[in-house]
Amino acid sequence: MKTKRILKIMNILAWIAFIGLSIKAGAILISYFISLRNEEAAKDLYEGMNLIAYKQHSLLQYSIIVGYRIIQFSVQAYIAFLVLKLLSTLNIERPFNANALKRMQTISYCLLGLWALVVIHNIHVGILEANSGIIAELLPSEFVYIAGIVYVFSLLFKRGLELQSENDLMI
Repeated sequence: MKTKRILKIMNILAWIAFIGLSIKAGAILISYFISLRNEEAAKDLYEGMNLIAYKQHSLLQYSIIVGYRIIQFSVQAYIAFLVLKLLSTLNIERPFNANALKRMQTISYCLLGLWALVVIHNIHVGILEANSGIIAELLPSEFVYIAGIVYVFSLLFKRGLELQSENDLMI
């Protein structure tokens, strides 16, 4: 009973994360288009995100950096969506199933891809800092650690699925 309640709470939190990250990605996209015509909008693109120096340096570099952010929040929203799907289809009586395993692996791969995007972003802004003197604003890259944890859990799920299948064959 307590486990079902926790799963419902986690489902609600995943919905909040999904909606919030989707709004964030959309707000940055809309703000970007507004900033193309209004130079001042790049000073506070979204929640204090000041990218005016990149826009003044090069519209292409500015667009790429904003693109990184849009992709980052879109992938995070997609991960929250996958968590929603995982939680909504999770059967607590028989938790080890192929769908749950597939979703957990997809989440870990998305997290790994997100980490790669953040690393590329950080290298990109580091090069811009070295060449143009723009102070780089690096993104945190803890995603590889989280991806590893989720992947390990998916391996545990895979082994649980194998044991459950063996048990079903014995009965």
